[in-house]
Amino acid sequence: MSGTFKQLGFSFVSAQQETAVSLLNTKFDFSVVKIEAPPEFQGLGKHLSKKRREDAEAGSIHTTAQKLGALFADDLPPIPNLKQAYGLRASEIAENPKLNPSGNSTHGPFAGHVGADGTSIWAAATSGPGALEVHLLACMLARVWSAAEATSIWDELVLAHKNVLKERIMDERFHFDTLMASMIDVTRVRLADWDASARSVRVILFTYG
Repeated sequence: MSGTFKQLGFSFVSAQQETAVSLLNTKFDFSVVKIEAPPEFQGLGKHLSKKRREDAEAGSIHTTAQKLGALFADDLPPIPNLKQAYGLRASEIAENPKLNPSGNSTHGPFAGHVGADGTSIWAAATSGPGALEVHLLACMLARVWSAAEATSIWDELVLAHKNVLKERIMDERFHFDTLMASMIDVTRVRLADWDASARSVRVILFTYG
């Protein structure tokens, strides 16, 4: 009899997994979900070029920020003071025309690329819980390791944490959010782009700091 109940339990978990996969594949699009950025980051958003803001809010970098945030959110320590200081400093740099000049017609097709690149910061600021924390982690990794090494570390972190979440869902008290997060996929190409954008941010913050 116990074997029957155990089999029913696994069937229930399997059914939930199938439901989650269906939701992820057919209904949930990370690229269209945008959260209001914290007040201290608003100055940055207002002074990004139109192209960078569009990329940050609806491009692949936004999707990556949301996926990584959702994947790691439950296991990240709260850092409210650090995030506030980060936003204020990023906004201070963005609002300074000497440090962040605006593109114009004289720059031709490169107008959208003129000035400080805060794309990944704004993407993280508008991506909900966990996104700013993982962005700060990206900056730390970019400072210590090369692009190839940091991308590999991200790849391993994602895989390892997905395995941790998959172990948690075997507990009958697991949350549906955990199941959803365990199925998030972030390609190595997207992780490389994430690292590259974090490197641009790190250079700006440390050069003008």
